[in-house]
Amino acid sequence: MAGKIDWRESLNLKHPSLKPLWVRVLAVALCGGWAIAELFIGTPFWSALFGAAAAYMAYVFFISADRHYFNSREPEEKPED
Repeated sequence: MAGKIDWRESLNLKHPSLKPLWVRVLAVALCGGWAIAELFIGTPFWSALFGAAAAYMAYVFFISADRHYFNSREPEEKPED
C-alpha cells in the first residue's frame, strides 16, 4: 500500500473550491434544506444526519477561528513532510 489514508482528512473543509462566500452559503443551505425535507418525509435519522452536517459546516465556515482561511485571498501553504 502506497500510503495510509487518514479518515480525518475527509472532514477537512479547507478546500480552495469552498473559498467563495456563495459556495459556502449554498452548501450550508442545501444540507439544511435536505434535513428539513427528510424531516417532512418522516425519516428523523437522516434529518439529524444532514442537520448535523449543516451545523458543522456553518460552524467551520462562519463561526470558528478557521473562518479567516476562507476570507483570505492568498492560498494556504502546506507544510513539508
